[in-house]
Amino acid sequence: MDASTFAALADLAAIALGAAFVCLGAAGVLAPQRASRAYGIPAATPETRAWAAAAAWRDIAAGAAVLAAAWTSSGLTTGLVLFALALIPLGDMATLARHGIRTPRSHLPHAAGFAAVAAVAAALVAL
Repeated sequence: MDASTFAALADLAAIALGAAFVCLGAAGVLAPQRASRAYGIPAATPETRAWAAAAAWRDIAAGAAVLAAAWTSSGLTTGLVLFALALIPLGDMATLARHGIRTPRSHLPHAAGFAAVAAVAAALVAL
């Protein structure tokens, strides 16, 4: 694969990640109980549902930042934004572990998110 094709695919992957973050966040705002269950964390009380919905706005903002960087700046900048945002799933996993939640179902979405974000970030920074 030539460099221009690789760069175009990396840019498309960044846009897809940004859109996915926005969609995940919107799902969390609209249906926090269902979204939190998908992450392996029950949101059974009004307080925990409110927290899940509030946290979902973080995903919307992260997605918007990625989309803005992808559409207005270089691959390097978008990659650096993604590397910074990769801290979110790492922090989520650390928080889960700190609170005694160690089930693979709870950690897998965050680990997969980290892997995807870091891989696209590395591809963009390498260009």
